Amino acid sequence: MKLRRVLPLVIGFVFVPAALMLTVGILILVYGSVARDYLFGGLIVALVATTIAGTAATVAVLAREARVSRLQTDFVNKVSHDLRTPLTSIRMFVETLQLGRLQDPARQAEALEIISDETARLSGLINRLLDWARMESGRRSYELRRERIEPIVDAALQAFAPQLIVHPADLRRDVEPDLPTIWGDRQALAEALLNLLNNAFKYTGPDKRIEVTARRSGPTIFLSVADNGPGIPKREQKRIFDRFYRAKDPLERGIEGTGLGLSMVKHIVSGHGGRITVASELGQGATFTIALPIAEGAAGVRPVEPAAPAAQRAGTR
Repeated sequence: MKLRRVLPLVIGFVFVPAALMLTVGILILVYGSVARDYLFGGLIVALVATTIAGTAATVAVLAREARVSRLQTDFVNKVSHDLRTPLTSIRMFVETLQLGRLQDPARQAEALEIISDETARLSGLINRLLDWARMESGRRSYELRRERIEPIVDAALQAFAPQLIVHPADLRRDVEPDLPTIWGDRQALAEALLNLLNNAFKYTGPDKRIEVTARRSGPTIFLSVADNGPGIPKREQKRIFDRFYRAKDPLERGIEGTGLGLSMVKHIVSGHGGRITVASELGQGATFTIALPIAEGAAGVRPVEPAAPAAQRAGTR
């Protein structure tokens, strides 16, 4: 049942009787002359207050569940579309090859390359869904070892490089020398950084500027990905890390995604005892920052905020 259909029922069957009972309770308290009157009046007022508080809490829960249900429905529709698109391409080119419509070896090689690319795209989407399912069930574990930050950054940049072949971008890498080690799973952290790079790539225009920085501040290492995209409204900055959530009107902008990327990044970072934050202003891009404790005696030390977003220090805004 839609929430707007529930509200009239709540008003008619809860708030109107509650208002009448509250009026009776107040009149008894005002005009009562014996202790029994005051007792009954107090009980009525308490009952009304409890009823209103319980109803408000119920409506809030229903609103939250309705929002999650809507996000899940949008997610299923989007994933279905994303799965159908590569499958349609694969089927079309396979049928074309089977029917012998492409006699030119060069065209055949081109069709096979498209099939390979679409298969990789399909596999990537399925793997992301499986990773998210493992995270949600608590079955994804991390093999924590002493790791240096530089190889993690380089692994993410290497995985990100193929996108720059088709759509070049001004990509900057700024890693502070001689950073201390952290306790981390290199593959998982590189995956988290790659998700941030992919987001920066998707949400910037044709003149793409992306900067990856790594800095130490006290007992914490900060990994930042800054872009020159449209920015994120303040009201959405806390919600973008929720599962299924995407910025408003993502389909109108033609931006692909399932709404799981940032949720997965948050899960990975939390599994390493760190946290992720975003700093953004509309029209001035966004900077996502991963804070990780260093390995040398940093246990139990709360990370501190960096002095300023990486992009502002580098003068790219």
